[in-house]
Amino acid sequence: MIELSCDLGEASDEKWRAVERELWTLIDAANVACGGHAGDEKSMREAARLANERGIILGAHPSYPDREDFGRRSMAIDPRELRRALIHQLSEFAAIAAAEGVALQRIKAHGALYNDAHRDHALAEVLIDAAKSVDESLSIVASNTSQMAVVARDAGLNVIREAFADRRYMPDGSLVSRKDSDALLSIEDAAEQAFHLATKHEVVARDGTPLTLEFDTVCIHADTPGAVERARAIRARLVP
Repeated sequence: MIELSCDLGEASDEKWRAVERELWTLIDAANVACGGHAGDEKSMREAARLANERGIILGAHPSYPDREDFGRRSMAIDPRELRRALIHQLSEFAAIAAAEGVALQRIKAHGALYNDAHRDHALAEVLIDAAKSVDESLSIVASNTSQMAVVARDAGLNVIREAFADRRYMPDGSLVSRKDSDALLSIEDAAEQAFHLATKHEVVARDGTPLTLEFDTVCIHADTPGAVERARAIRARLVP
């Protein structure tokens, strides 16, 4: 089976939390919000416990310090300030995970930080430097062609190459902005994209360009309508 991962720990109400609890039963790896855009001590501890109980790979999901806009806004922030914010997020979650008897294995940037560092080498350096400062054994989850992957490899960190089943791609391999109405694929289209990833290592970009993607994990999102149904449909098609 192809590894299915999910961005979790972001729920702000009980209905959303119920969706996340269901998604934990469908995935192999989790990227958990650690306070930058969402999440708190309670949600991080619960995620660590679930990962430990279910044998799920645990990763951190840091972001710009932007709870107001859920980390989806690019920020002009001093690199030193961003580095401090990322180290704080990662260190707190790593300590909580360790207290729950589970190791933090991965880091995946969230939202605007992920998209910005996909192209911006200097920004990717800030992210990777923060990761190394917390734990040099952590892997970086990123697109295989992103600047995050380039910098991580140069720094000697392992890269978990990521593809998305539920998001639309731009021709350069980045994701269509969440601000655009076509950023999220329907359940049917997401299942079809998962099938193409599993069988051809390929997606079709927004402009119709076929993109070949090398990947180790296929990511889905919990913060979308129909997330559980989409996850089940995707899971069913990730059998090469």
